[in-house]
Amino acid sequence: MTITPSDGHILTKKQKDLIEESAKLRHAQRSPKRLIRNQMLSVLYRLEAYLQEENGDNKEVYTIAYFVEEFCRVLKLNKTQFASYVDADVSNLNKYLNGQRAFNIEFAIKFSHFFPTPVDVWLKVQLKNDLTALHKAEKGHKYDKYDYKKVLQMA
Repeated sequence: MTITPSDGHILTKKQKDLIEESAKLRHAQRSPKRLIRNQMLSVLYRLEAYLQEENGDNKEVYTIAYFVEEFCRVLKLNKTQFASYVDADVSNLNKYLNGQRAFNIEFAIKFSHFFPTPVDVWLKVQLKNDLTALHKAEKGHKYDKYDYKKVLQMA
């Protein structure tokens, strides 16, 4: 990611190289623990950005499973290891992550403690995705047959 001055000032190549060298030096001085924390924050920022963006027809849907995988990738954990850390059977956890079972508050609390995140972001991801699915179903007229007016017409 490149950050440029907002005052319209253009940096010379030499200035850009000095800034890049300084950034690399700072990065090299960070502890492994700090580097992991920065990567975890990066995933959290993407999660929060996803929650803030408007749902459009062509917007990609990111599931809880996607964000869990991103956090686990940073920590170099596989799903089996993660499942054991949150006291869950891996097959049961997969059912929650893949939508075969409704994501619940207990898992949201466990996830928020394991990955230092607010509890509500996990629930908000699920709610946003549920609402996106609802809007798609409404556009497809999937539920048009469930209308009390049809009962009145039969009477």
